[in-house]
Amino acid sequence: MQKVSAAIEDNMGEPVVVMPVTPGRPNFPGDPQPDRAVRAIAVFMAKPETVVTGDNKVHARGHSLSPLVTTSVPIFSFDHKALPWPLLQGYRITLIRSGETFEVTDIKSDSVARIEVKVVSGPHGPLFVFELPRSHVSFQ
Repeated sequence: MQKVSAAIEDNMGEPVVVMPVTPGRPNFPGDPQPDRAVRAIAVFMAKPETVVTGDNKVHARGHSLSPLVTTSVPIFSFDHKALPWPLLQGYRITLIRSGETFEVTDIKSDSVARIEVKVVSGPHGPLFVFELPRSHVSFQ
């Protein structure tokens, strides 16, 4: 499976920066730790999803009259060995190519070779857009 994971990264992977964040209190964000940020290779996907708006009750002739909205859910996929520490909820992942930064909301392992990471962006576009000085980013 390591060969499959390596092939996935070779074909679909792109550089990202992963920044740990110290946990904050409820309703307060944590503090980013740019000195611990690392550069890694991840696969970024925007998984399509259909959301039912309204009450979603069945109406005339068995059909729902609630409108459907199509959106996408951003997801990152990492090799198990890509990071020097385990990912935690609240950590930030920045796409190098666009500067978009996402916040980690859920981490799931496939128990073999890869980690799937669900993320969110800010309500009006990316959560944060910033550039890290090269001295704060190490290659793993």
